[in-house]
Amino acid sequence: MGRDLTLYPSKASKKELKDLVESLGFVKCSHLWEWQKGTLNYSWFDMEDFKSIDGVSADIYPIKEDEKDKTDNEWALHVRNLYSASYYDVVMLNRLLREARKKFGGTIYGDYGKNRYAPLWEDTSTPISRGISMVYTEVLNKIKKIEFSLPDPKINYESKENDDLTFITSINKMDPTRDLYNGLVPFAVSAFEFFFSQIFQILLKYDDYSIEKLKNYNQKINFYDVLLIKENKKTIEGVIAGNYSFQNINQINKAFKEWLGIEIRNILFKKKKIGKNVAFLENKISEIINFRHKIIHNFLFDNELTREKLINIFSTIKISFKEVVNALEDKYSIKIENHS
Repeated sequence: MGRDLTLYPSKASKKELKDLVESLGFVKCSHLWEWQKGTLNYSWFDMEDFKSIDGVSADIYPIKEDEKDKTDNEWALHVRNLYSASYYDVVMLNRLLREARKKFGGTIYGDYGKNRYAPLWEDTSTPISRGISMVYTEVLNKIKKIEFSLPDPKINYESKENDDLTFITSINKMDPTRDLYNGLVPFAVSAFEFFFSQIFQILLKYDDYSIEKLKNYNQKINFYDVLLIKENKKTIEGVIAGNYSFQNINQINKAFKEWLGIEIRNILFKKKKIGKNVAFLENKISEIINFRHKIIHNFLFDNELTREKLINIFSTIKISFKEVVNALEDKYSIKIENHS
């Protein structure tokens, strides 16, 4: 679901529409929809201060026969974004329509009625809240996709009265899907690493304490990294993040404490219900990380890892994200949205 609006200009050539769209920073792109021959597809996305979530799509297309009652012009301008789009995305959607209508006249038809623009709302977001929201949504969406795609066991004998439980357990351990479940443990740790690494870099850029600390910070940087920074392929925040391992709770805690004054271990050191059991969140995460290391470095698989246990691993990771997000909301007095 999204916002769909179309301007039918009174008079505008394809080139005139093209020039206006490109002047606002839209770039040509491909499109999943099959548009009429001759259509130009554009997209706009603003990553400065994480202003965009969904961006804006703009399509300059030759009108169809059933649209000729709306204009005598041969070309129309369609704009769209999702309901998850940010305030800034919707501002740009409206801006393009307004400037096009001011220059070329015509009528707007769309989700909000004739000549009505997409409604805006009071925006209380900050670069920190938007950046964290983007990372949080991305990792949760990817975990959800994996959870949805998980296959059921191929072998799943349920014990009955007088059954030999040892035999049943041994048979179930032979289930080949358990190897697949093991292979997804590194994915869970990768999600954990990505979340904390990206959040750390976002906070480094905007946190007042880290900004002041950076002014007096000294670190040797490889000349190759300098070139990457110059080419906008790497950031200063990324260089600093490279000094820490985000697959290690002690290292994560060290990074956040040194640069932001945040004790990640204190946030994670609490009992939470995971599946049917209650356990300390930090301990469960450490177990998952150690499990991952055994798989990656020693190729040791756990044939007792069931689908349910893997789901619990994902739940542990997601709970850790939520606890950190809650703590950051309190520290920075922000609201972190989750668009997943």
